[in-house]
Amino acid sequence: MYVLGIDGGGTKTKGIIAKSNGEIIAEATVGPTNPNSIDKWSLKKELQNLFTLLKQQCDSCFFQLKHVFAGMSGVGHPTTKEMVQKILVDLLPDHVHVTVNIDAINALYSGTLGKPGIVQIAGTGSITFSINHDDLSDRVGGWGYLIGEMGSGFALGRDALEAAFLAHDGLGIPTAISNFLLEYFQAAKLPDIIHAVYQEKNQKERVASLSKIVMRAADDGDQVARGIIQKNAIHMGKSIACLQTKRFSKKDRVPVVLTGGIYNRLDLFQAIIEKEIRQHQLESILTVPKMEPVGGAIVAAWREEGVTVNSSFVKVFTR
Repeated sequence: MYVLGIDGGGTKTKGIIAKSNGEIIAEATVGPTNPNSIDKWSLKKELQNLFTLLKQQCDSCFFQLKHVFAGMSGVGHPTTKEMVQKILVDLLPDHVHVTVNIDAINALYSGTLGKPGIVQIAGTGSITFSINHDDLSDRVGGWGYLIGEMGSGFALGRDALEAAFLAHDGLGIPTAISNFLLEYFQAAKLPDIIHAVYQEKNQKERVASLSKIVMRAADDGDQVARGIIQKNAIHMGKSIACLQTKRFSKKDRVPVVLTGGIYNRLDLFQAIIEKEIRQHQLESILTVPKMEPVGGAIVAAWREEGVTVNSSFVKVFTR
Protein backbone atom coordinates (compact mmCIF):
# COMPACT_ATOMS: atom_id res chain seq x y z
CA MET A 1 0.00 0.00 0.00
CA TYR A 2 1.26 3.46 -0.92
CA VAL A 3 0.37 7.10 -0.40
CA LEU A 4 1.27 10.22 -2.32
CA GLY A 5 2.28 13.43 -0.58
CA ILE A 6 2.20 16.70 -2.52
CA ASP A 7 3.80 19.96 -1.46
CA GLY A 8 2.43 22.62 -3.79
CA GLY A 9 3.71 26.18 -3.92
CA GLY A 10 3.92 29.33 -5.97
CA THR A 11 7.29 28.38 -7.47
CA LYS A 12 7.34 24.59 -7.64
CA THR A 13 5.38 21.49 -6.66
CA LYS A 14 6.87 18.24 -5.42
CA GLY A 15 5.19 14.87 -5.12
CA ILE A 16 6.49 11.67 -3.53
CA ILE A 17 4.97 8.19 -3.41
CA ALA A 18 6.09 6.37 -0.28
CA LYS A 19 5.43 3.45 2.04
CA SER A 20 4.51 3.83 5.71
CA ASN A 21 8.12 3.09 6.74
CA GLY A 22 9.33 6.16 4.80
CA GLU A 23 10.68 4.28 1.77
CA ILE A 24 10.42 6.49 -1.32
CA ILE A 25 9.06 4.75 -4.39
CA ALA A 26 8.82 7.65 -6.83
CA GLU A 27 9.34 11.40 -6.72
CA ALA A 28 8.92 14.28 -9.15
CA THR A 29 8.93 18.06 -9.26
CA VAL A 30 6.88 20.30 -11.54
CA GLY A 31 5.97 23.99 -11.71
CA PRO A 32 3.74 26.19 -9.53
CA THR A 33 0.28 25.11 -8.36
CA ASN A 34 -0.81 28.01 -6.18
CA PRO A 35 -4.35 28.71 -7.47
CA ASN A 36 -3.98 32.37 -6.51
CA SER A 37 -1.11 32.87 -8.95
CA ILE A 38 -2.00 30.60 -11.89
CA ASP A 39 -5.27 29.80 -13.68
CA LYS A 40 -7.26 26.60 -13.29
CA TRP A 41 -6.09 25.18 -16.61
CA SER A 42 -2.41 25.70 -15.76
CA LEU A 43 -2.95 24.16 -12.32
CA LYS A 44 -4.52 21.05 -13.84
CA LYS A 45 -1.70 20.79 -16.39
CA GLU A 46 1.00 20.90 -13.70
CA LEU A 47 -0.72 18.20 -11.65
CA GLN A 48 -1.14 16.06 -14.78
CA ASN A 49 2.58 16.46 -15.46
CA LEU A 50 3.36 15.47 -11.87
CA PHE A 51 1.29 12.30 -12.12
CA THR A 52 2.78 11.41 -15.50
CA LEU A 53 6.32 11.66 -14.12
CA LEU A 54 5.42 9.55 -11.08
CA LYS A 55 3.74 6.88 -13.23
CA GLN A 56 6.83 6.69 -15.43
CA GLN A 57 8.80 5.61 -12.37
CA CYS A 58 6.26 3.13 -11.01
CA ASP A 59 3.02 2.79 -12.92
CA SER A 60 1.66 -0.06 -10.79
CA CYS A 61 2.41 1.86 -7.56
CA PHE A 62 0.42 4.84 -8.80
CA PHE A 63 -2.63 2.66 -9.31
CA GLN A 64 -2.17 1.11 -5.86
CA LEU A 65 -2.32 4.48 -4.08
CA LYS A 66 -4.49 4.52 -0.99
CA HIS A 67 -4.45 8.23 -0.20
CA VAL A 68 -3.22 11.51 -1.67
CA PHE A 69 -2.57 14.41 0.69
CA ALA A 70 -2.00 17.68 -1.14
CA GLY A 71 -0.69 20.42 1.11
CA MET A 72 -0.95 23.47 -1.15
CA SER A 73 -0.32 27.16 -0.84
CA GLY A 74 -3.31 29.33 -1.73
CA VAL A 75 -6.10 26.91 -0.73
CA GLY A 76 -7.19 28.64 2.47
CA HIS A 77 -10.57 29.62 1.04
CA PRO A 78 -13.16 26.77 0.96
CA THR A 79 -14.12 27.46 -2.67
CA THR A 80 -10.50 27.25 -3.82
CA LYS A 81 -9.87 24.10 -1.79
CA GLU A 82 -12.94 22.48 -3.35
CA MET A 83 -11.75 23.39 -6.84
CA VAL A 84 -8.32 21.83 -6.29
CA GLN A 85 -9.92 18.76 -4.69
CA LYS A 86 -12.10 18.23 -7.77
CA ILE A 87 -9.14 18.51 -10.13
CA LEU A 88 -7.21 15.90 -8.15
CA VAL A 89 -10.19 13.54 -7.89
CA ASP A 90 -10.72 13.75 -11.67
CA LEU A 91 -7.05 12.98 -12.36
CA LEU A 92 -6.70 10.05 -9.94
CA PRO A 93 -8.09 6.49 -9.95
CA ASP A 94 -11.60 6.28 -8.44
CA HIS A 95 -10.54 4.32 -5.35
CA VAL A 96 -7.96 6.90 -4.15
CA HIS A 97 -8.90 9.05 -1.15
CA VAL A 98 -7.93 12.72 -1.60
CA THR A 99 -7.30 15.38 1.04
CA VAL A 100 -6.45 18.98 0.20
CA ASN A 101 -5.28 21.39 2.87
CA ILE A 102 -2.88 24.29 3.40
CA ASP A 103 0.84 23.67 2.96
CA ALA A 104 1.58 24.69 6.56
CA ILE A 105 0.43 21.19 7.59
CA ASN A 106 3.25 19.69 5.50
CA ALA A 107 5.77 21.85 7.33
CA LEU A 108 4.31 21.08 10.75
CA TYR A 109 4.21 17.32 10.28
CA SER A 110 7.72 17.26 8.80
CA GLY A 111 8.82 18.00 12.37
CA THR A 112 6.10 16.49 14.60
CA LEU A 113 5.36 13.36 12.48
CA GLY A 114 1.63 13.96 12.73
CA LYS A 115 1.50 14.99 16.37
CA PRO A 116 0.15 18.34 17.69
CA GLY A 117 2.42 21.36 17.66
CA ILE A 118 3.22 24.73 16.15
CA VAL A 119 5.09 25.53 12.96
CA GLN A 120 6.74 28.87 12.26
CA ILE A 121 7.47 29.25 8.57
CA ALA A 122 9.88 31.99 7.57
CA GLY A 123 10.73 31.93 3.89
CA THR A 124 9.89 34.60 1.33
CA GLY A 125 6.68 35.01 3.33
CA SER A 126 5.81 33.91 6.86
CA ILE A 127 3.02 32.28 8.84
CA THR A 128 2.67 30.66 12.26
CA PHE A 129 0.28 27.70 12.32
CA SER A 130 -0.80 25.16 14.94
CA ILE A 131 -2.79 21.98 15.40
CA ASN A 132 -3.59 21.14 19.03
CA HIS A 133 -4.51 17.95 20.91
CA ASP A 134 -8.17 18.37 19.91
CA ASP A 135 -7.15 18.54 16.24
CA LEU A 136 -8.15 22.20 16.10
CA SER A 137 -6.03 24.41 13.86
CA ASP A 138 -5.23 28.10 14.15
CA ARG A 139 -2.88 30.63 12.62
CA VAL A 140 -1.15 33.94 13.13
CA GLY A 141 0.01 36.00 10.15
CA GLY A 142 0.47 34.79 6.62
CA TRP A 143 -1.85 37.49 5.30
CA GLY A 144 0.45 38.56 2.48
CA TYR A 145 3.32 41.00 2.30
CA LEU A 146 1.08 44.06 1.99
CA ILE A 147 -0.70 43.32 5.28
CA GLY A 148 1.63 41.45 7.57
CA GLU A 149 4.39 38.87 7.20
CA MET A 150 6.94 39.99 9.78
CA GLY A 151 9.79 37.56 10.22
CA SER A 152 9.77 36.73 6.51
CA GLY A 153 12.54 37.24 4.00
CA PHE A 154 10.46 40.00 2.47
CA ALA A 155 10.10 41.79 5.82
CA LEU A 156 13.84 41.64 6.46
CA GLY A 157 14.61 42.87 2.96
CA ARG A 158 12.07 45.69 3.18
CA ASP A 159 13.49 46.74 6.55
CA ALA A 160 16.96 46.77 4.99
CA LEU A 161 15.82 49.10 2.21
CA GLU A 162 14.04 51.37 4.66
CA ALA A 163 17.07 51.57 6.98
CA ALA A 164 19.43 52.37 4.10
CA PHE A 165 17.22 55.13 2.69
CA LEU A 166 16.57 56.63 6.13
CA ALA A 167 20.34 56.86 6.57
CA HIS A 168 20.69 58.31 3.07
CA ASP A 169 18.13 61.02 3.88
CA GLY A 170 19.81 61.86 7.18
CA LEU A 171 16.90 60.50 9.22
CA GLY A 172 18.51 57.24 10.30
CA ILE A 173 21.71 55.76 11.63
CA PRO A 174 24.47 55.03 9.07
CA THR A 175 24.58 51.32 8.33
CA ALA A 176 26.74 48.86 6.43
CA ILE A 177 23.53 47.70 4.75
CA SER A 178 23.81 50.72 2.42
CA ASN A 179 27.14 49.64 0.94
CA PHE A 180 26.01 46.04 0.68
CA LEU A 181 22.95 47.18 -1.28
CA LEU A 182 25.14 49.17 -3.68
CA GLU A 183 27.30 46.10 -4.17
CA TYR A 184 24.26 43.83 -4.68
CA PHE A 185 22.63 46.10 -7.28
CA GLN A 186 25.99 47.20 -8.78
CA ALA A 187 25.01 50.83 -8.31
CA ALA A 188 27.08 53.95 -7.60
CA LYS A 189 24.49 55.78 -5.48
CA LEU A 190 21.63 54.48 -3.38
CA PRO A 191 18.85 56.23 -5.38
CA ASP A 192 20.12 54.35 -8.45
CA ILE A 193 18.66 51.10 -7.08
CA ILE A 194 15.09 52.43 -7.01
CA HIS A 195 14.36 51.46 -10.61
CA ALA A 196 15.66 47.92 -10.07
CA VAL A 197 13.50 47.48 -6.95
CA TYR A 198 10.25 48.85 -8.34
CA GLN A 199 10.52 47.52 -11.89
CA GLU A 200 11.45 43.97 -10.86
CA LYS A 201 8.97 41.46 -12.31
CA ASN A 202 8.91 39.39 -9.12
CA GLN A 203 9.26 42.22 -6.65
CA LYS A 204 8.50 40.14 -3.57
CA GLU A 205 11.23 37.59 -4.33
CA ARG A 206 13.76 40.31 -5.12
CA VAL A 207 13.13 42.16 -1.87
CA ALA A 208 13.19 38.89 0.09
CA SER A 209 16.63 38.08 -1.36
CA LEU A 210 17.95 41.19 0.44
CA SER A 211 17.45 39.40 3.78
CA LYS A 212 20.91 37.89 3.25
CA ILE A 213 22.35 41.40 3.28
CA VAL A 214 20.83 41.99 6.72
CA MET A 215 22.43 38.79 8.00
CA ARG A 216 25.78 39.65 6.44
CA ALA A 217 25.74 43.09 8.07
CA ALA A 218 24.71 41.57 11.40
CA ASP A 219 27.66 39.17 11.21
CA ASP A 220 29.89 42.24 10.82
CA GLY A 221 28.42 43.72 13.98
CA ASP A 222 26.21 46.33 12.32
CA GLN A 223 23.76 47.58 14.97
CA VAL A 224 21.03 48.53 12.50
CA ALA A 225 21.06 45.04 11.00
CA ARG A 226 21.01 43.47 14.44
CA GLY A 227 18.06 45.70 15.31
CA ILE A 228 16.16 44.46 12.25
CA ILE A 229 16.79 40.85 13.25
CA GLN A 230 15.81 41.60 16.84
CA LYS A 231 12.50 43.19 15.80
CA ASN A 232 11.54 40.34 13.47
CA ALA A 233 12.66 37.59 15.85
CA ILE A 234 10.60 39.13 18.66
CA HIS A 235 7.56 39.02 16.38
CA MET A 236 8.26 35.35 15.62
CA GLY A 237 8.38 34.61 19.36
CA LYS A 238 5.18 36.59 20.00
CA SER A 239 3.37 34.70 17.22
CA ILE A 240 4.41 31.33 18.65
CA ALA A 241 3.45 32.39 22.16
CA CYS A 242 0.08 33.66 20.91
CA LEU A 243 -0.90 30.30 19.43
CA GLN A 244 0.52 28.38 22.36
CA THR A 245 -1.56 30.47 24.78
CA LYS A 246 -4.73 30.14 22.71
CA ARG A 247 -4.57 26.47 21.77
CA PHE A 248 -2.46 24.61 24.33
CA SER A 249 -2.29 24.17 28.09
CA LYS A 250 0.27 26.24 30.00
CA LYS A 251 1.74 22.96 31.27
CA ASP A 252 2.43 21.65 27.77
CA ARG A 253 5.95 21.65 26.36
CA VAL A 254 4.85 22.32 22.83
CA PRO A 255 7.03 21.26 19.88
CA VAL A 256 7.68 24.25 17.62
CA VAL A 257 8.88 23.42 14.12
CA LEU A 258 10.96 26.12 12.38
CA THR A 259 11.07 25.93 8.58
CA GLY A 260 11.99 28.20 5.70
CA GLY A 261 15.17 29.75 4.36
CA ILE A 262 15.47 32.34 7.13
CA TYR A 263 16.19 29.53 9.57
CA ASN A 264 19.32 28.61 7.68
CA ARG A 265 20.67 31.27 10.04
CA LEU A 266 18.87 30.05 13.15
CA ASP A 267 21.87 31.19 15.18
CA LEU A 268 20.78 34.80 14.64
CA PHE A 269 17.17 34.24 15.71
CA GLN A 270 16.90 31.34 18.17
CA ALA A 271 17.93 33.01 21.43
CA ILE A 272 15.64 35.99 20.80
CA ILE A 273 12.66 33.77 19.94
CA GLU A 274 13.21 31.59 23.03
CA LYS A 275 13.52 34.62 25.29
CA GLU A 276 10.25 36.05 23.99
CA ILE A 277 8.42 32.75 24.56
CA ARG A 278 9.79 32.51 28.11
CA GLN A 279 8.54 36.03 28.83
CA HIS A 280 5.04 34.66 28.32
CA GLN A 281 5.76 31.95 30.95
CA LEU A 282 5.58 29.23 28.30
CA GLU A 283 7.77 26.26 27.42
CA SER A 284 8.46 25.28 23.84
CA ILE A 285 10.82 22.87 22.15
CA LEU A 286 12.26 24.51 19.04
CA THR A 287 13.25 22.10 16.30
CA VAL A 288 14.41 22.33 12.69
CA PRO A 289 13.11 19.26 10.81
CA LYS A 290 15.39 16.90 8.94
CA MET A 291 12.67 16.17 6.39
CA GLU A 292 11.54 18.54 3.68
CA PRO A 293 7.87 19.59 3.82
CA VAL A 294 6.74 17.01 1.25
CA GLY A 295 7.70 14.39 3.86
CA GLY A 296 5.15 15.98 6.15
CA ALA A 297 2.53 15.60 3.41
CA ILE A 298 3.27 11.87 3.33
CA VAL A 299 2.91 11.69 7.12
CA ALA A 300 -0.42 13.51 6.79
CA ALA A 301 -1.62 11.04 4.14
CA TRP A 302 -0.82 8.06 6.36
CA ARG A 303 -2.45 9.83 9.30
CA GLU A 304 -5.64 10.21 7.26
CA GLU A 305 -5.56 6.45 6.81
CA GLY A 306 -5.15 5.87 10.55
CA VAL A 307 -1.48 4.89 10.29
CA THR A 308 0.99 6.44 12.75
CA VAL A 309 4.61 6.80 11.65
CA ASN A 310 7.52 6.73 14.09
CA SER A 311 10.99 8.26 14.21
CA SER A 312 12.45 5.54 11.99
CA PHE A 313 10.32 6.98 9.16
CA VAL A 314 12.60 10.02 9.01
CA LYS A 315 15.77 7.91 8.87
CA VAL A 316 14.44 5.87 5.95
CA PHE A 317 12.96 8.88 4.14
CA THR A 318 16.13 10.99 4.34
CA ARG A 319 18.76 8.34 3.65
